[in-house]
Amino acid sequence: MLYDERVRHQISFVVAGLVFGSIALLYAQVFSYQSTDEVAVAPPAFIIATTTVPITTAAAFAIFDAETGEILASESIESPYPIASVTKLFAAVAIFEAFDPESTTTITWADIEGGGEAGKLHPKEVYSYRELLFPLLLESSNDAASVLEHATKGEIISAMEAVALKYGAANTSFSDASGLSSRNVSTVGDLMRFVRATNTAYPFVYDIGKLPQYIGHYTGWQNNNPVATMPDFRGGKHGYTEAAGRTLVAQFNESFTAGDRTVGYIILGSQDLKADTATLRAFIQNSVDYQ
Repeated sequence: MLYDERVRHQISFVVAGLVFGSIALLYAQVFSYQSTDEVAVAPPAFIIATTTVPITTAAAFAIFDAETGEILASESIESPYPIASVTKLFAAVAIFEAFDPESTTTITWADIEGGGEAGKLHPKEVYSYRELLFPLLLESSNDAASVLEHATKGEIISAMEAVALKYGAANTSFSDASGLSSRNVSTVGDLMRFVRATNTAYPFVYDIGKLPQYIGHYTGWQNNNPVATMPDFRGGKHGYTEAAGRTLVAQFNESFTAGDRTVGYIILGSQDLKADTATLRAFIQNSVDYQ
């Protein structure tokens, strides 16, 4: 009898183990199936309804997703062109990369006798490098660029070259900090890579470009970017010289089915910057969705 009792206990133990194991296996299959379903859900993606490139007056342009870098439309993105005052974005980043932005300098007559009038800078006024970024980026002050060149003994130019190389703009070169020189050249692709990287590293530089105005210790500066008054503008820099035509780096908030996205617009060699920007934004709003 004792032997039979042991056998019954052993059989019961084996049966219970089999039942428990089957339940555990079923439980794992159910939950692994649910987990597989979650992983299989595709994230939203851009849907472009046409292969037709928007027609603009620009020599080159790109529209891209600011987060992922996906190009939504483009023309001649790796061809080099003069960039005019878009140069000043590189100068601003270089101030943070290579110098102390809280360093100060005193304005001299030599600083303001060159080719720029914007900036409202006057001899004997004392500015930090950081505060000079406001006239530099809001009013595109060539005087402010000249001040920074003199204050850094010209070292800002090599710092800008280093910044360009570091942040993906290997085909970009500079002759001055203002963009007046036609030897300040870049490509749309370089500018796209530079803007995406530095907008994350130095958001302060791009935040300045969003301001309608800034009041400093001596005076105030107005944002003269021709696209800054467009709806959902999120900052940028424009430029113009006879050699470069009209140039632009800008970001806008655009609405899609799956939600809002920050979209970047880079334009070089434009004859009508505001109209070309409107054309490219209309393309995004009418022919592209994110779903």
